[in-house]
Amino acid sequence: MGVGTGVTETSAETPIYIDAWADIVCPWCYVGEARLRKAAESTGKSVEIRVHAYELDPNHGEPESVMDMLARKFGSAEQAAQMDARVAELARAEGLPYTSERVSANSFDAHRLIAAGSAEGRGLEVRDAIQRGHFDGSLDLSNHDHLADAAAGVGMDRDRALVVLAGDEFTDVVRGAQAQARELGVTGVPFTVIGERLAIPGAVDTAQYAEVIERVAAG
Repeated sequence: MGVGTGVTETSAETPIYIDAWADIVCPWCYVGEARLRKAAESTGKSVEIRVHAYELDPNHGEPESVMDMLARKFGSAEQAAQMDARVAELARAEGLPYTSERVSANSFDAHRLIAAGSAEGRGLEVRDAIQRGHFDGSLDLSNHDHLADAAAGVGMDRDRALVVLAGDEFTDVVRGAQAQARELGVTGVPFTVIGERLAIPGAVDTAQYAEVIERVAAG
């Protein structure tokens, strides 16, 4: 039993599919996915988490300090700091690294690389590695070497990652995921669908994710 991007070899049980739309730069996605994974592990069910792209700001231009971006979004540096401090506390409660000294950048290429990882059965791991690098401040999403290093750290071939990033592979996959989200009425992330039938908008607590997984498992 376990959580992954594919059926575990130790079980012939049909997995519960969990479809998770998220953006790498979204702190609530970062926290929510950690809770989701903990919830799935706690149930003991065979679960497959399928990752899907969602860009919160597809028109994001040049990389910038995340605090500058948040100040512009929320109207003041004080409000930005308050929001970021709140999420930082939640992230650290989940055992996640988190710093305000990170760079905000366009996430499209990162989403394409995650889609490439999914094609190899490691999309969840690639997304997690990129997310952690972003939120611990060590990874610049606009830097292809940083992205390739993150993917290589979870088993993807680094040269292959660089080839994907240098071209336009998986653009259709990313666009398709976002189109599907729009069809489902998604207006923000995280957005999670358990067992292809029960939707959870937003980042809920671990117990709520586990409850829905158990409900789906019970039929």
